[in-house]
Amino acid sequence: MLSEFGFTFDAQIVLLLVIGGVVTLINRTAGHYILRRFEPIPYRVEAALEAVPIAVIICIIVPSVVNGGPIEWITLLFAMALSLRFGFLTSCGLALVLLLLLRNSGL
Repeated sequence: MLSEFGFTFDAQIVLLLVIGGVVTLINRTAGHYILRRFEPIPYRVEAALEAVPIAVIICIIVPSVVNGGPIEWITLLFAMALSLRFGFLTSCGLALVLLLLLRNSGL
C-alpha cells in the first residue's frame, strides 16, 4: 500500500520508533518524579532546567549556520536583531519565514 508512494514498510524502523517513544516517556516521567521530591526547587536546578530549551535550539541551529552560506548568516543576524525587540517564538517564526524566502529566491 505505501510502496506506491515510494515508501516501504520496515519492521525494524517501527520497532525503533516504539523503543524511542518508550525511552522518552521513561525519561520524562522519571524527571517529573525526581523534581516532585524537591519542595521548593533549588535555584540552580531551576536555572539549569530553564536553559535546556535554549541549548537544544543552539544545537540545532549552529551546525546549519556554520556549514551554510550567506543565506543562513543573514537569517541568523536577522533573528538576533529581532530577539532584541520581540519574544522567542516571534523571532524564530519571522527568521524562518526570511530563511524560506531567501532560499526560494534563488540567491
